[in-house]
Amino acid sequence: MKLIAIDLDGTLLTSESKPSGEGLAAIRDMLEQRHHRVAICTGRAGYDVRHLVGDDIKLPIISFNGAAIHDENGQLLKETPIKRQTAMEAIAYLEEQDVYFEIFCPDAIYSPSRGEDKLRAEMDVNKSANPDIDYDQLWESALVQFVQFGIKPTEQPLDIIKSGNSAYKLLIFTYNETKLNAIRSHFDNHPYVHTTSSADHTLEVISTETDKGRALQFLAEHYEVPLEDTVVIGDSYNDISMFRIAGTRIAMGNAVDEIKKLSTAVTRKNDEHGVSYALKHLI
Repeated sequence: MKLIAIDLDGTLLTSESKPSGEGLAAIRDMLEQRHHRVAICTGRAGYDVRHLVGDDIKLPIISFNGAAIHDENGQLLKETPIKRQTAMEAIAYLEEQDVYFEIFCPDAIYSPSRGEDKLRAEMDVNKSANPDIDYDQLWESALVQFVQFGIKPTEQPLDIIKSGNSAYKLLIFTYNETKLNAIRSHFDNHPYVHTTSSADHTLEVISTETDKGRALQFLAEHYEVPLEDTVVIGDSYNDISMFRIAGTRIAMGNAVDEIKKLSTAVTRKNDEHGVSYALKHLI
């Protein structure tokens, strides 16, 4: 039996951020055959995953880039949140940078108010500097954040942590590349957190104990599956850690070059139902 871990954005999800119908059907078929275990491994929140995939598909979920691991029945197996004091310091720093960010917690995704206004102001600056820029296309990339299941506004982001909530990750979204690079540099060599990314204009801050590779290894041990019998399907930088340890590594046709270099096979693009093709023909 193999353990197959499938990413969401850019992988099972199409460019419209919706699950590939063919991909979901292929997962259902594989689960019904009971030859292999299938898991979702994503930077998204677990409740967002269940909303996207549907309650009828029972499968383990590695969420928040590995900060939370649930089995197929929804039981929490392991979590690695950001240390409380570190989370508060990071949130205070991000507020000073005046950027849009989100706090991913076990119960909801908290977004400081006026975040949409900040992004529109950044787009106006980009538009002035680059008159030929496609404003609508630029805004579409931000809309992915606003339609996540479980997102809630907050006036006082620090109070989210002070009230006892755990922060699984912090996500920054900005069109200002200078600010994004400065924030990335700020967290470089931090003793308790590190950064990753799964899309343009974003940066994710997670615990140094968290990454998809460690989560996959934990889940494989939980189900007594050797690492050489694990399969991963992904496309972006936050998938690198699991591509470095899995036995079979399938890159999406739309994957970044770093993922393709680590892969043992390349499937079709996400808009060409690459997950379905991989499950039917490459495993």
